[in-house]
Amino acid sequence: MDNNQIQAIIFDVDGVIFKTYDENGNFLWCRNIKNDLGLTSKHLSFIFSDKWDSIIRGTIDLNDHLQEVFQHKLFQDLAITQEQYMKYWLSHDHQVNQDILDLVKSLKIPCYLGTNQEACRTNHILDTAGSYFKECFASYTIGFIKPEQGFFQHVQKALSLSPYELLLIDDTKNNIEGAQKCGWQVYHYQNDIDALINFLKKHDVL
Repeated sequence: MDNNQIQAIIFDVDGVIFKTYDENGNFLWCRNIKNDLGLTSKHLSFIFSDKWDSIIRGTIDLNDHLQEVFQHKLFQDLAITQEQYMKYWLSHDHQVNQDILDLVKSLKIPCYLGTNQEACRTNHILDTAGSYFKECFASYTIGFIKPEQGFFQHVQKALSLSPYELLLIDDTKNNIEGAQKCGWQVYHYQNDIDALINFLKKHDVL
């Protein structure tokens, strides 16, 4: 395959653009949430329940979900509201990978975000790092989530590009495999910026 065929790069957010997880795979933004808000892992599991897939597909509104959650007896003894919870989440969710963003500025071809996300956090992501990218493809507007083929096919159609002209940079193996099945070029990012730079140089996009 000709190394010059990549015409656009789609960057994942969590684990690539944002430093979302600690070394144990836990969310960085909520590492002090028990002391700050009284929320335990049990509370968070209830928030990020099996409904979460529907939320990031755009079929359940996050605010409606949180309203239901915070009315549950598990949350009744907490002196916080769903609005306070959201404000805390987004205000602590700001660990961007500046090395990646600096790299994006140096690339020769258009760069986009591709993320499994609902509306509120998508807006937060765009406020934080959106200026580096031409557009954001968020699952809640598409109706499909990575690694589903519908997600990648939507991006292809929106950009009027063939699959092999698109490169996904993602830290999640399932997403990489989903893009490959759709015919995309892929790079499995594992927190090694130098290896990523070398890969992009070989493909003459840097």
